[in-house]
Amino acid sequence: MPQRAERELLKRYRAALRAYIQANTSLEGLSGPDFDEAYQRAEEAREEFEKLRQELLELRAQGEGA
Repeated sequence: MPQRAERELLKRYRAALRAYIQANTSLEGLSGPDFDEAYQRAEEAREEFEKLRQELLELRAQGEGA
């Protein structure tokens, strides 16, 4: 993968990590429906973060095999 694409993936990964941390922080002090909604957002952020983390790991594994 070209270096530019790798940098873009890393940028998206870092943004997803920040979103995940922020979503988890927002759970504090919530209950009931507010918690449920915030929890759903945190789960969506986690899924995106994990997807991008996997892509980054695969990219790095390809680079080591080259």
